[in-house]
Amino acid sequence: MAEEEKTETGAPEQEGPALSAKEIDKMNVPKLKEAALTYGGKISGVHGMDKTQLIRALKEINNIPLVEAKRTSKIDRSAVKQQIKALKNTRDQHIEAKDGVQLKRVRRRIKSLRRKLVRTA
Repeated sequence: MAEEEKTETGAPEQEGPALSAKEIDKMNVPKLKEAALTYGGKISGVHGMDKTQLIRALKEINNIPLVEAKRTSKIDRSAVKQQIKALKNTRDQHIEAKDGVQLKRVRRRIKSLRRKLVRTA
């Protein structure tokens, strides 16, 4: 029995399960941490990592190439924010002038620009 205990405790670094990229991407943070801990000492600081760091570490260990997400559009976010700010000033002017038609147009334009920002975030 003493020999069995030596072999079990003699190998602190155990191989974790082989995971696919889809499995890793679908996991939530607790499951990612649990999977990272099964790799023994190969991944350090598991409890301090966020989801993206855990996914990156697990993919590196499983020899899965890292594919970074590309932005779908390359708009100038600061320019759009400045447009929204300018439109808010004109909106205030239309409120004071009680011009309902122009007010509606400006509000609709602000809303569409906000949507544009959210989609590209």
